[in-house]
Order: sequence, then structure tokens, then C-alpha cells
Amino acid sequence: MARPKKEGKVLNIKLDAKLYEELEKYCDESRRTKTAVIEIALESLLKKTNHKGE
Repeated sequence: MARPKKEGKVLNIKLDAKLYEELEKYCDESRRTKTAVIEIALESLLKKTNHKGE
């Protein structure tokens, strides 16, 4: 059964090659998508810096 689509926006970015390799390795090991890992990291950064998303 497919997951329901979430409402979102597309973001195209260019990463340092080494950072991208580390991201791929982490995703493989944690069995998470790149999107999920980057969303978690960004949410954590914004929370840590007290950024209000309003």
C-alpha cells in the first residue's frame, strides 16, 4: 500500500561531494530517504536556533 502524498515544495540544491556521500551512507544505514533525513536535520536546526516558522 502506497503512502499518502504530503503537500510539499521541491527544493533543488548542490551539495559538496563528500557531504553527499556521507548523506547517502547515513540513509542506507538508517533505511531512511534523503528527504526524510534532510527534513529532520533542518527541523532540528530551526528548533535549535529558535527560528519561528510563522
